[in-house]
Amino acid sequence: MPLPLMDIFLALPAYALVVFRISGLVVTAPLYGSSAIPIRVRAAFTMVIAAMIFPAIKHQAPADLTLVTVVTAGVAEFMIGAIIGTSLTVLLMAAQVAGTLVGQQAGLAFSQVVDPLTDLRSSVLAQVYAVIATLLFLMIGGHRAAMAALLDTYRAVPLLSFQPGESVVLLMIEMLTGAFIAGIRVAGPVIIALFLTETAVGFLSRTMPQLNIMSVGFTIRLFVALAVAALSITASEGILTDVIWSGLETVRESFGMDS
Repeated sequence: MPLPLMDIFLALPAYALVVFRISGLVVTAPLYGSSAIPIRVRAAFTMVIAAMIFPAIKHQAPADLTLVTVVTAGVAEFMIGAIIGTSLTVLLMAAQVAGTLVGQQAGLAFSQVVDPLTDLRSSVLAQVYAVIATLLFLMIGGHRAAMAALLDTYRAVPLLSFQPGESVVLLMIEMLTGAFIAGIRVAGPVIIALFLTETAVGFLSRTMPQLNIMSVGFTIRLFVALAVAALSITASEGILTDVIWSGLETVRESFGMDS
């Protein structure tokens, strides 16, 4: 067997560990983990990225890797990428939380559609908010920042050195808390407007009992919700941008990476 081919064969276990870590991000992160992208494309992308960075980090893996070591360590390596990807996915769920709250208050939660990014059913407004948040994530370069954060983990957490601990749990709790708070902030203007509308409609029903408030009230509530949502979603760009960048900063801090 030629020497270069022998070198490639001996490097496959270490290369597999690199593939595991990158695949964790590709499977779970926004855009990368979208089911709209074929699995073969995502697998090819993972292999190419791993091949590009492998020469710079192959010295981190010992030469006597066994199959058992690769499998057990591969789970830990996959978790590193999955933690980063899941954290960003949770942050983008803030927009879906906002859309769900608005849809429930406006009476649009009965109709549901399938989200092409997650294959889950959600309300129409939740779908709109989620698409806008995904486009914003792409526009501000969140997909590049996520990949950069993953690649930087090789400096802070070399191969075979990751040990899940309390920091991972605290990271996910902080991400869930931040996403829920951001979702309420995004949906806040519409919820307040609908509360005022309901109050006004209640007074109207008392002063004009002959008015069919059930049919008129739904139309008014729907119009107010859509109008305020259209105006407030543009102002929510700063909220979603801040929560994405602060989430990436939190991920870096949890892995001990420099800003």
